[in-house]
Amino acid sequence: MTKQRVMLLGAAGQIGQTFRYAFETLPSPATWEMGWFTRQEVDMTDPSALRDAVQTFQPELIINAAALSRVEEAEKNELAATRINFHAVANIAAQASAQDIPVIHLSTDFVFDGRQETPYKPEDLMNPINQYGASKMMGEEALRHGMPWHVILRVSAVFGAFSNNILTSTIKMIEEQDELRFVTDRISGPTPAIDLVHALMTIGEKILGGKVDGFGTFHYCGAPACSRHELTEAIMQAYAPFTTRRPSILPVLSTAFPDHAPRPAYSVLECNKIKAIYGIQQPSWKEGLKQAIQTINKSGNKIS
Repeated sequence: MTKQRVMLLGAAGQIGQTFRYAFETLPSPATWEMGWFTRQEVDMTDPSALRDAVQTFQPELIINAAALSRVEEAEKNELAATRINFHAVANIAAQASAQDIPVIHLSTDFVFDGRQETPYKPEDLMNPINQYGASKMMGEEALRHGMPWHVILRVSAVFGAFSNNILTSTIKMIEEQDELRFVTDRISGPTPAIDLVHALMTIGEKILGGKVDGFGTFHYCGAPACSRHELTEAIMQAYAPFTTRRPSILPVLSTAFPDHAPRPAYSVLECNKIKAIYGIQQPSWKEGLKQAIQTINKSGNKIS
């Protein structure tokens, strides 16, 4: 059986770790030969380093899961966010274009300003309100202009069993604090990382199988839409069997955190296009919570 080489950039991050877990322990594409590349192993902001890695591994598909996604850090360090979320993507586009390698690139709901009251469609106008969103928007545009054979997949509030994310950080807070405060006036569609990985595999298989109408910008997030406070209450409910802790979970408005970077008030993504083109359904984030917490406990991962 001929193997198809797939290069995953950002292997040490949440999506990279989840992808590796799924690829090695769950049903996954049998014809794929994965190459796992961390930012420490390949400096994607260095064109020559990236070129050498691509020429050595010779992938037939590149999946870019690397990003500076911590909103507060991006706000304080615009240069770092721009280097990773924009310049690195431009370099990926250049290398992929030179060798005709299709690219799947992960982006974010934070490219939108959150002023809509209905779910954002892929073609809706981008208008980011923080540095993270701005740098991701620039990365999208670099890929669009640099490499036509691309899939840009915007996702929202990704959580899972690996790395630091909204689930693991909330569990840590449950274990350490008696009172938690979370906002009720920011609405999104939390996305289970394991379901996102399966979506990436589906898209990748179709592209490597010769699907030519599957390029462009797509949205993928969990359902139903909820506030951060509602998500935290659901995390507490799902995590309750594994802890004796029962902190208070208080609803607050975002004005309670005046020093934080601005975030969209409403960034729910409309996912009809990915269903129509790839047959990918929106996942249930509540089921995703249960599965992720079970994975954490089965693997013995300690939240610290």
